[in-house]
Amino acid sequence: MAYKMPPFKGLWYFRVAAQLGSFKLAAEALFVTQAAISQQIRALESALGCELFDRQVRKVTLTREGMALLPHLTQAFSQIEQGIEALQAEPQPNVLNLSVLSSFATCWLLPKMPLFNQVNPHLQLRIDPSDAQADFRNGDADIGIRFGLGEYPGLKSELIAEDTVLLVYKPGLIDPNKPLKAQLASLPFIQDICPDAQQAWTALNHDLGNREPKPSQMGIDNAALMLQAAVAGQGAAMLRKSLLEQAVSLGQLDVYPHFSWPCRYKYYLVAPAAHFEWPKVQAFRNWLIAQFMGGEQETLTAGAGGVLGNSMLNSSLE
Repeated sequence: MAYKMPPFKGLWYFRVAAQLGSFKLAAEALFVTQAAISQQIRALESALGCELFDRQVRKVTLTREGMALLPHLTQAFSQIEQGIEALQAEPQPNVLNLSVLSSFATCWLLPKMPLFNQVNPHLQLRIDPSDAQADFRNGDADIGIRFGLGEYPGLKSELIAEDTVLLVYKPGLIDPNKPLKAQLASLPFIQDICPDAQQAWTALNHDLGNREPKPSQMGIDNAALMLQAAVAGQGAAMLRKSLLEQAVSLGQLDVYPHFSWPCRYKYYLVAPAAHFEWPKVQAFRNWLIAQFMGGEQETLTAGAGGVLGNSMLNSSLE
């Protein structure tokens, strides 16, 4: 004959009430009404066919059956709690496995690793540079950095930074004080195969009066390779500001100061919701946000020779 398990909630309420010796205290501990405690225990007693409490005016005491049941429930719920704690526990608390876009890892994260190590000397960062979204089910990734719209089914995403697309080139290729239209006409253009960069290029040409944007002589589906091509002087390029900090600070690239285009995509931290509670993830998140809010803007402003304007209309766009 199949054994019918009594209501789980009734078992849980019974355990708490038995340990506290009071329906009133159990109700306060579980944030329910005293009537709800009484009702659940009555249902449990009905399912078991015996009374578990001797109800008196000001207190309740366990019956013989209640005293026999309590140790088993205490052990069972203790094992359940231990299992849940183990499931939610932070694996390798001193190792953070990060899944990150390869371009972001190369151009932004790796140059800043000494800063991260200074702030978090106890934490080892393992980087998986991949453009594919991490599969968190296999345990290979603790947190991911994605560049998108923040829509990742089954995962929590937290916006950490926005970005803009800028026109960049090897120093000397473009004079920002002279009309840009004629200069671009004589320069090759390196096209980043991503929507934000393509929209920026179209918008710039529209403001220059070019109905038909100049076709690119090179198309690259990797921002890090795009940056290398621009540094090598192979042409002008549209690149995200977040990836330019080191190249600009080293004098490898100049930024045209009269144009910027806001990205539709943004940077998100992505992971199962429970991962965001881990101290190592919180430490990385706080450091990451602090870096985005820190010296990047100052570096690019200095490298561009002036404040980066948000307007695409300027007397140099002729």
